[in-house]
Amino acid sequence: MRIRKLSALFMGLFLVLPLAVPASDNLGKVRFHEYPGSIIHLATWAMVENNICEKHGIECERVLLANGPLAQQAAAAGSVDIIMSSADVMMQAVSRGHDLQMLGTEVSNNVYSFTARSGLDVPESSYPENVRALGELSRLRVGVTARGSATEMYARALLEGAGVNPDSATYVAVGAPNTAYSALLSQQVDVVLSWDPIPALCQVTDNCRVLVDMRRGEGPEMLRAMNGGFVVWQARTRYIEQNKEKIDAFLRANAEAKAWVADEDNFDEVMALARRNFEPGQVGDVDKFMDLVVRESIEQLGSTFDRSVVDGFNNFLTTYGLIDEPLDVNAIVYDDAP
Repeated sequence: MRIRKLSALFMGLFLVLPLAVPASDNLGKVRFHEYPGSIIHLATWAMVENNICEKHGIECERVLLANGPLAQQAAAAGSVDIIMSSADVMMQAVSRGHDLQMLGTEVSNNVYSFTARSGLDVPESSYPENVRALGELSRLRVGVTARGSATEMYARALLEGAGVNPDSATYVAVGAPNTAYSALLSQQVDVVLSWDPIPALCQVTDNCRVLVDMRRGEGPEMLRAMNGGFVVWQARTRYIEQNKEKIDAFLRANAEAKAWVADEDNFDEVMALARRNFEPGQVGDVDKFMDLVVRESIEQLGSTFDRSVVDGFNNFLTTYGLIDEPLDVNAIVYDDAP
């Protein structure tokens, strides 16, 4: 039922956008960013493999780039047209002089989860009680992507929101989900602030437990205020000014692809699409894991960008010293962002 409702939302968005251009009026190539092997790209895989881009008059080319800062550099160099990252990563880049605007949402809510290794003495309770219990550990080790990164600040906000002094923890750089999960298994860290597919891994193994699932609106108010446009498409302002038709066609194709992915009638085809593009690794019950991670990824897809989330990001980023001053929503969001 949840997926059916998402399909209706995406189709409603698609119907209010301008109609696709005739195939004869081809607008040319759009090079867009993907994170290698990430399940977040279900809709863009559908755009390419189902020829949805061509339907909207554009030729889509996937450009694999490992992280947001690398994608920002590629956009500045002109080797990719449209890039993707969480809005906090984009806003930090803008504060440092990158000329970028948000075009629309790919994932609505915060993608992160706070996950504990097995064997940790944490009660079966919800936030903030379960995280408050972490403060009683003699030496809490928290895994984050990199020291000083936004993920460290999210972890600090979670601890602080639960009444735990964030400076009482030791923060360890553990990288992306695959290496973060390994750090949990080896007990290098006690908890990690990471993202998919770790929550699904915890459901199909006994190796870990999600304490705070921010995808589902859990956590302190400061972090919940950023839900409504968390992972966003971006492009340079100059590119937008010179390629508005391409941008709008890309957004139409993206909306149609999301509607197709979210339609329960297409689930078997979506699963086949995921298996062609996503490597689950050694997870035990692969079928159960894939069903979980694909359904959860579909639920996270976003239809519209809530401009009020910029206030939430500004508050978080200035509070933790990641930007010096708030950014103007009108300067960093595309006028026609759906």
